[in-house]
Amino acid sequence: MKDIRIATFKDFVGELTAIYRRTKLPSFQITSSCSVREFIYPFFDDVMDDHEEVKVIHLNRKNQVVNIHHLTSGTDNGCLISTKDVLRQAILIKTSSLILVHNHPSGNLNPSEADKQISNKLREASKLVDISTLDSIIITREGYYSFADEGLF
Repeated sequence: MKDIRIATFKDFVGELTAIYRRTKLPSFQITSSCSVREFIYPFFDDVMDDHEEVKVIHLNRKNQVVNIHHLTSGTDNGCLISTKDVLRQAILIKTSSLILVHNHPSGNLNPSEADKQISNKLREASKLVDISTLDSIIITREGYYSFADEGLF
């Protein structure tokens, strides 16, 4: 009887490599929570009232946007956020600081307990790898809520 061997992806792919290269110079500078909302709003426009999405804005040392990472999509009332995934991307592209942004389809700008917990967890975890979490922002069609503006950062 012959040995039957099932091929796996490791048999065909020896190594995968991701290379991050700047394609153009950063041009938009974040100066306040208002400028974050102004900049990021178009990225949420199509989903604002339908479901939650979480995006991370990566910044260089001059607070210029170098990347917008779509982290996750959720339901109409929640999203799962992985601190590891946020930090992995920030480390790979050598981000100096980041801002977490998500929408509330309900239009309610008040942060939930889960919003507060993940924002604090991310802020503390990013400190360990010398990346500053500058703010966590909730946006709706009507406005925004900034943890930093409210003294929670």
